[in-house]
Parts: sequence; structure tokens; C-alpha cells
Amino acid sequence: MVKDKQSNEFYEFGEFRLDEKKRRLWRDGELVALTPKEFEVLLILIKRAGKIVEKNDLLDAVWKEVYVEEATLTRNISFLRKKLGAEKFIETLPKRGYRFLPVVTLHEGEKERKGEEIESEILLANSNLSLQTQANRKINSFASHLFRFSSSQWFALGFGAITIAVIGFVVYQFFLKKSEPKTILVSRVTPFSGLAGRETMPAFSPDGKQIVFAWNGGAADNLDIYVKLVGAGESVRLTENAADEIYPAFAPDGKSVAFLRSYSDRSEVFIVPALGGAERKIASLNSVWTSISFSPDGKNLAVIDALEGEKQFGVFLIEIATGAKRRLTAPPEFSSDDVPRFSPDGESVAFVRASGTVEQDLFIVSAAGGEVRQLTFDKTAIRGAAFDGSGKIIFASHRANNQPNLWRVSASGGESELIATGGKNTAHPAISPDGKTIAFVEESSDTNIWGLGFGIADSRQKTNPKSDIQNPKPLIASSRADHSPQFSPDGKQIVFASDRTGSYEIWTADADGKNQRQLTNSPNAAGSPRFSPDGKSVSYDAQVGGNGDIFVVSIDGGEPRNLTNTSESRDVLPAWSADGRAIYFTSNRAGNYQLWKISSSGGAPEQTTKNGAFESFASPDGTEIYFTKARGVSGLWKISSAGGAETAVAELAEAGYWRYWTVTPDGIYFVAHSSNSPYKIMFFGFADKKLKEISVTDQPPIWIYAGLAAAPDGKTILYTQRDQNTSNIMFADIGK
Repeated sequence: MVKDKQSNEFYEFGEFRLDEKKRRLWRDGELVALTPKEFEVLLILIKRAGKIVEKNDLLDAVWKEVYVEEATLTRNISFLRKKLGAEKFIETLPKRGYRFLPVVTLHEGEKERKGEEIESEILLANSNLSLQTQANRKINSFASHLFRFSSSQWFALGFGAITIAVIGFVVYQFFLKKSEPKTILVSRVTPFSGLAGRETMPAFSPDGKQIVFAWNGGAADNLDIYVKLVGAGESVRLTENAADEIYPAFAPDGKSVAFLRSYSDRSEVFIVPALGGAERKIASLNSVWTSISFSPDGKNLAVIDALEGEKQFGVFLIEIATGAKRRLTAPPEFSSDDVPRFSPDGESVAFVRASGTVEQDLFIVSAAGGEVRQLTFDKTAIRGAAFDGSGKIIFASHRANNQPNLWRVSASGGESELIATGGKNTAHPAISPDGKTIAFVEESSDTNIWGLGFGIADSRQKTNPKSDIQNPKPLIASSRADHSPQFSPDGKQIVFASDRTGSYEIWTADADGKNQRQLTNSPNAAGSPRFSPDGKSVSYDAQVGGNGDIFVVSIDGGEPRNLTNTSESRDVLPAWSADGRAIYFTSNRAGNYQLWKISSSGGAPEQTTKNGAFESFASPDGTEIYFTKARGVSGLWKISSAGGAETAVAELAEAGYWRYWTVTPDGIYFVAHSSNSPYKIMFFGFADKKLKEISVTDQPPIWIYAGLAAAPDGKTILYTQRDQNTSNIMFADIGK
């Protein structure tokens, strides 16, 4: 923070002072860095403190001469909240606007200050004067000794002072100074084609004149491979298949294109002529959804695969002529690799290594094999990467305030540089051969929570609901992401996660979706909320400093409690015990992801499982804990709440692949693992130990986040679906 002189005309709230004339905000005398737009938004809210400020009024006042989307305002509000701290200063009024909550005092000059304030300053000044007098005496005494030093003593003293200064400078520069990342500007941001639907995963031809990409044809269809001239011409379709064809890449000679055909349990690598023609299969992979990369000599492809029976997916090299595979990386247990990219000289391969849900970083390994080296340490989602031809890697990451942006890092490591594209939900970067143009994908997604109503065949048998859906409708919807729902124990409320205010927060609503209210105002991304058994509290996880912690907050709001509070591990996915006295959570504090248990009032956690675990629910009687092994792995397991053997539940082998499962008093609801629609909603009754198909839906489960909840009486199911899913390829000229 930078010290700055304050004027005597300011707005004061809490520990903050805002000077309208100098356009400065201080916290306890230290300057808080705000962008001009952030300052203007804050000033308007402060001037109307306690009153609702409509969104349109803010947009009109702050962005007078330009048109911006509402999301721009939302992002500025989100950034302000983080810079103001954890207090709930800015309240969101859904669909209306914002309200500044603290009491604000306007100080207009020395004459209006209270007498006791001036008196306290006089006393403070006298106190400081007394201290200064004592300090002067000590300095004079020290100086009198200095004059008696010999020349050698003076030399030693000077050398020591210089040494201390140098050490202090180094410590400040490398350990204490918090500098902003270098920003690389882009210009001439333009759409590549403007096609409707989803166009994604671009790759340049070797001469930079064409782009090959995946497109769903503008409809809710599967992805196929297309090629198009940059700046002119129609798109030419290269593939046509019922399965998704993804991650195309031009061969170094520009004559052919490699791509992946993805199925539910495997994928296949093909090569097709760049102008269209017969496909040639290169190899089959045990991975389902992965990107590929050509070696510069065109002889090999870098892919992601696993040996038969293995669960850890690593980087493999495939010899194109023969289809022979060679393993390059072997990730540790419960980790997997993705996004392999050959360096321009072919000497190394960069890739993304993932542990847990979104804990990802860039790594690099020699193309000959050997030890891997970590390049980033952000522990956050990465959505694509590409070498830029100068030994640097451009990657799409959620690092820094959980905002998806493009970044650039040297292949030898070091600080990452921000590439300011101005885009939102940025992914899949590609670089032209001359390094002057960057292509990237802007994604637009709207995920909402729908209510599916069911009848009950017999009120005495809640485990036998009818199979017909009654009036499915969106219960909780916004223009952003809403997911991870759960009913309260009495069925009267719903808790869910949403990023409608610019960052992920925990929200509540009535069972019919009305009276939606923001429960948290976290400086970190919050998610995975769960009601306590008494319905009075909500547990959730939040990303803190690249790790995760478990929090508990009252259903009435207030300051959350941090239960785990560690910077050494990632603690996520809380689940209450049946009696509410403990909370189970997933943590890598033992080296891999296992279930741990902690008292809901705090204390030291204890490890529960030993063979891997991910998401969990307690059984209604409290005797067992049901859990999954990992995201994307089918099957539910259980363990006694007292510990012991971990056993698979045979009837639930198709559950848990999606995070679409939940435990109710009468049984377990889940969405069965399937490669395509319709997706079956199933019910496993505790009483009869039988499976029953409840209904089907054509909408696929969303990936990563939880999406299914059931009311305690089984009459309503909440199903999260993506109602809008579009993406466009953008071009920009990139600076150095």
C-alpha cells in the first residue's frame, strides 16, 4: 500500500475514508488501489448510502458514452467487494440494483469536526512530541559515540550498513513487495466467423491463412471439424459423425488435419486431408476428451491416454506411421494430465496436470522423457494452452480473482503476464505462426436450476414415486451460472451457488424459487453448499490462496466461521453428519484426496477413508457415509461412520459419475452414467434395496458442479441444466 496525504473533505465509513476531490480511497491511512470505474461506482453508492441504486442508473452514470453489458457492472461490483474486504458493504438486490449498507459520514472541513476529535489529536501530538524528545536524546547520545570511532570502525560500520540495505532491498523486492503482473495489450479484437452456436478449439494452419475448428452447425448438435480461410470464404466441413469430433490440429506440412473422435468410454485419433477426403485412423485411446499436438517434424502426436485398467491419464506420444505409443508422463494417484503441447523446437512437451476438481497447473517435460517441471503454482482451472513461437506459453486460466483470462509464462518458468483481451469466459488460445495474431474462444453459458414435480403413488410409501414429470419449470434462473442446489431438512428452502454477482457466492431461496437472497459475500469463490440437519446453518467451501477451506455460516447471514483454516491443503466438499455434530470433507492433506471429519464447532480433523474419496453424504440414520471415489468415476461406496472397511454399493455402480446424486430420508436419487440422451433419473430405496427409474431428461448434466437435489418427501427434484451454451472464436493482434 502507498501512503498519501488526505484532504479534510471526505466521506467516512468504518475504517475507510474516500476523498471525492482527489479520487482516493484510504483504509486506516493506507491508499486502496481502485480503477477509475471502480471509484465512480463506489462514489455513487456512497452518496446514496442506504438507498437502492438501480443498475441502469449506475450504467448510465459511469459508462456515459459507451455501451457495456450488465456483466461489466457486475464485475466492477465484485472487484469492489474484494478490495473493501470481507464485510458486507454492498448488498445486491436481484434484478434491481445495489445498496451501500454502512453508515456514511460526510466531513466538509476542520470547522465541522467535533471538539473531542480535535482534543484527541492535540493529546496525540503532545504524546508524539514527548516521544520525539526522547528519541532525539538517544540519537544525540549515539552520535557522540560515533565521533569516537576509528577509521577501520567507520569502514566496518559503513560496509555493514550497505550490506543490511542490500539485504533489505532484496527481501522487499522478492518477498514483501506485491507487484501487479505485467499486462500485454491486444488490439483489433474481431470475431473470426460470427457463426451461430458453438465454434471452438481453433488451430492455425502452418502458413497462418486458415483456421481449423470444431463447430456444432449452429444447432444443439454434436461437434464436427471445419476449416475456413481467415477473413474470407465459407467454412468447409471435414467430418460427419454422430460422435463429437474435437481438438483438430494441422499437420506441419499443412496437407492434413488430425482430430479426436470422442465416445463415452474411449476416443479415437484420425487424420483427414485438409481439403476433405477419406479419414485414416491412427490409434484408439482410453481417454474420452483430450486435445492433441503435432511434433514439429510431423512424425508424432502428443495425446492423453492411460494403460488398460489404469485410472491416471498421462501424456503419450503416438508414432503416426505405425500407431505405436510411448508413455511420457505418469501422474501421481488421483491426478491426471491434459492439454499436451509440443514446443516449437520439438524438444519438450508442456501439459496441464489436474488434482481434484479444478486444481490445475502447467508443467513441462522433455520429449525424450524424464523428470517433469512445474511452471505455474496457481491451483486453478486452465482452459487450454499454446506455445507462441518464442519459448513462451499462452494459457487460459482463472488465476487472479477467479476471472477467466489469458496469461503468458516462459517455458523456463517465472511470473505470468496478463494478456488483456477484454473477453469473458476465455478459453482455447491458438497463436499464428508469425506470433502476431492470437485466436481464442469466448464462451457464453447460462446454467439454471429446474424443478421437476412428481406424484406419490402411496403416501405411506415415499420410495415409490410415479415416473411422470409434472410441469418441469425453471425455479432458480439468472443470466449467469446457478447450480449445486440442496433442500433444507424441512423442504421449505433451497441453498445453491451462483456467480450472478460476478463471483461465486452462496444463495438461498424458498422451495418455489422465490425470495432469492445472497447469503455470503466472500472475497473467494464459494461453492458446494449443504444445509445442517437442523436447517440453521450452511456449510460450504471457498478457494483461499489457491487452496480450499471449509466454512459455516448462519442461515440468517453474518460472519462465516472458517473450520479448517489451513494454507497447506485443499479442503472442499463439506457434508454434515446426521446429528450435525461433525462435518465430513475432502482433503489432500495426507498427500491424496480422502474423506476427513471435523467437529462442526471446530478442532483437529481426523482422516476417515484410506483408499481415495471425493463427494459424500451421510446416511439418514447416521451409521454410514456414502461417497464417490473421484469426479468422472462411476460408483458409490460406503463406510461406517465409526470407520472401517470401504465397500462398493453394487446397486449404485452407475451413480456418481456426474455430481448428480443426493441422499434423502428414503433413498438415493442419481443420474445414471450415459454417453448421450436421454439421461435417466434413478432412485435407490433404502427399504427394499431396489432401483427404480424415476424419469428421463434430454438435458445432459453439467460437468464439475453438483446438479441434483430432492425434497425430503420426494415430491420435487431439482435438476441443473445449461439453457444457453454458445461460443465464438475471436481474433486479436498481440503485443510483446
